[in-house]
Amino acid sequence: MQSNKCLKYMIKDDSYTEVQRKIVEAARKLFVKKGFKGTTVRDIATLSGTNVAMVNYYFRSKEKLFDYIFEEAFSILMKRIFSIMDADLSFFDLIRKWVSSYYDTLLKYPDLPIFVLTELAQNPDKLSETFKLKNPYQLYAKLAVRINEEEKKGTIRTFSLSNFFLNVISLSVFPFIAKPMVIQFLNLSEKEYLELLDNHGQFVADFIIKAIRTNDGEQSQTGIV
Repeated sequence: MQSNKCLKYMIKDDSYTEVQRKIVEAARKLFVKKGFKGTTVRDIATLSGTNVAMVNYYFRSKEKLFDYIFEEAFSILMKRIFSIMDADLSFFDLIRKWVSSYYDTLLKYPDLPIFVLTELAQNPDKLSETFKLKNPYQLYAKLAVRINEEEKKGTIRTFSLSNFFLNVISLSVFPFIAKPMVIQFLNLSEKEYLELLDNHGQFVADFIIKAIRTNDGEQSQTGIV
């Protein structure tokens, strides 16, 4: 049986056919709507206009197809965030780029938050194992080091790392989860909503920074000290 790593390279290869693209797109829609357990290979074949044999030929199993679809979006996001944490940036610029990485990625993969929430509700163990393979603890540790450095310099207030981490993720992801409700409540068109999100990331970053920055941090940010 083909490994996940081999599958990833096979899909990203130039030989990735139109049939494969149709299967992936159908699977993505069904996983978002029905979850992993609620989706069958036959469902995917029907929606993609193929058949069960073709789905199994290209992707070996429903599990590997799910793993690819999740990894495609989540890996891009994690790679960007790790790169930001390792970059030579001021802490406040780090926050701005961290938030913008969520907005940039989720604008390209708007179904990812619902995809994750569906699996958390219906199949939490499988999703937890997938998250562990991405080693998010390393990201958490890098952030803890940066926060400790800034606290010592007096540029930020002392606060709970866990709460800070949750706030950044919540403020960045919720606008994508709440899209249908916000569009209806604010009476926006699809284009107007995308324009709102285009500016909202900066607002979120500034909001977070203002909440944690000390007066010394504000002066440092403006070059006064």
